Parts: sequence; C-alpha cells; structure tokens
Amino acid sequence: MKKLKGALGFFKRIDLLYRFMQDERVSRFKKIKIMACLMFGFMYFLSPLDIVPEVILGIGVVDDAVVILYILTVINEQLDEYELNFGKISKTASGKNIIEIKNYDVKDEK
Repeated sequence: MKKLKGALGFFKRIDLLYRFMQDERVSRFKKIKIMACLMFGFMYFLSPLDIVPEVILGIGVVDDAVVILYILTVINEQLDEYELNFGKISKTASGKNIIEIKNYDVKDEK
C-alpha cells in the first residue's frame, strides 16, 4: 500500500521531475533512465501485446497497472534521491524561492 501511495504521489511531483530533467548537476545516465522508463510504460500501456491480454476481462488490465506502478515507483525513488541531495525548492509568502537542504553536517572545530 505504501508503494501505491508513493507511485500515485508522483503526479504531485511533476514540477520536481521537470527540475530534475533541467538540472545540469544530474548525470545524463539518470535522465536517460527516467525517459526510458516513461517511454517504456507509455508504449507498454498502448501496445496490443501484453503478458495478460485485455480480452480476459477483469485481469487483462492488471498487468498494465502493475508495470505502470512499478515504473512510477522507480521514478519516485530517483526523485527522492534528487530531492535529498540537491534540496527542495519551496515558495515563501512573498513568492521568492527558498532551497531547503535536509542532510548537512555541522562540525565543531574543537
């Protein structure tokens, strides 16, 4: 159930996906991986060739849903890693952007 909520939470993070794809600090390999996942999911969903054919009512759509949810989970994991490493941008009441970085260390000089 947690994976399902995470996969559906992807739609709330479309802006983060856009920033991920535009960010120069992210490797091209990761960007290609995300694009390949999106294209594969789209093509599998539209393709008439499936593991379980759509003719079997009730279960024919299940394989499509499983593949799409898996792909959204993979993309969400990449976005979580990106957000953890490069921070989250949020807007203040004045409309200015603030970058929130969650993992940092403060070391004492003593």
